[in-house]
Amino acid sequence: MDPAYLNKKIVDLSDAELITLGFLGENVAPDVKSIVDAVKANPDRLGTVTCFMVDCLKSMYPQDATQPPASPTLSEAETLYSELNNDSDARTVIAPDLISKYEMNFWYHGVSGNPPKLMWRSDLETNPFPIPPPGTNFFKIPTKAARGVFKTPLNDVWDDVAPRILASMKAHGLKYSALQTARFSTVEDGKNETLGPVVVWIAVHPNTTNAGAVRDATPDILHILADVQITDVVVEWYEASVVRL
Repeated sequence: MDPAYLNKKIVDLSDAELITLGFLGENVAPDVKSIVDAVKANPDRLGTVTCFMVDCLKSMYPQDATQPPASPTLSEAETLYSELNNDSDARTVIAPDLISKYEMNFWYHGVSGNPPKLMWRSDLETNPFPIPPPGTNFFKIPTKAARGVFKTPLNDVWDDVAPRILASMKAHGLKYSALQTARFSTVEDGKNETLGPVVVWIAVHPNTTNAGAVRDATPDILHILADVQITDVVVEWYEASVVRL
């Protein structure tokens, strides 16, 4: 997907743009089309759904709904997992990183065909990432999917806190690419799907900062949220070249 569209809202796009993105058209998976149709039919309730959210869902279905799935091949994620299995340092934190290579590369496993790498998250200590022991099957890695954020206390105050969060990041010298909210559902080891907390999901321009800097900027963001009685939200950081709207 064109990075310029990642943070754009579905309701703001024309049918021609949605067709170009693969969200509408003859060969689009019915489930993807139904999601887009539902958003367009209910802009007041679903107007915050972005292209990124739909693209994450799209990755769960065949690109061409009229064709059978292609024969399975070794994915980049599986190749990376195999490499990390042979890396004795992959399960530990190596400076200047603040999280292990496993968590960095697989925290967002399943979110899209090419998920971002995690830089830092505010619940690192209270919600540890399950590091697989050597020899663990690739398919045991928890799989995530991005969901929208609807009817939560944060929705009611987002228009107020978002500019304050942007100002805080600027004060810390961070160059952001995208600021959005999301929730992530997780399926682990064949168990039932669980829905995680609301996440303030922040992308920074690649190669402009480091994990320590975004970690140090996180308390100010949590304070901004706490000022409006939002205390059950997680802040997560990643790198991405996304065009700001």
